[in-house]
Amino acid sequence: MGITRARTMEWNLNTVIQLVTLIGMCVGGVTIWVDKSRDIEELQNWRGGHEQYHKERLAEVKAGEGRAEERFRSIESEVRKIDQLSYRVTVVEQSTTTTATAIKELQSLVSQQAGDIKVVREILQRIEAGQREGIDRR
Repeated sequence: MGITRARTMEWNLNTVIQLVTLIGMCVGGVTIWVDKSRDIEELQNWRGGHEQYHKERLAEVKAGEGRAEERFRSIESEVRKIDQLSYRVTVVEQSTTTTATAIKELQSLVSQQAGDIKVVREILQRIEAGQREGIDRR
């Protein structure tokens, strides 16, 4: 049983290297963890903003589609009006043709009546002339 000697703290090179490595690894781990946490937070913020952007863009697209649909409906009604106008023009052309035919027939009838009236006038003039001669002979 001998006297034991108290151990003194000896720092040899391997211990110092291991401690520096341990401290470096701890600092590196904390740094990596902080960077990772910051990156994750930034990605989550970006994701939230990006989702919001997509929601707004979707609303804009839907609004644009609604406006386009409304324009198409109004264009369809205008096209229907054009179809109705072409039908109306066709009907007017037919009635104009019918009216022109009726006017031609009326003109021919008036011409015939004018001729008949002329003949009747000549007959009346002859009758009057005959009556005057009969009065003058008496």
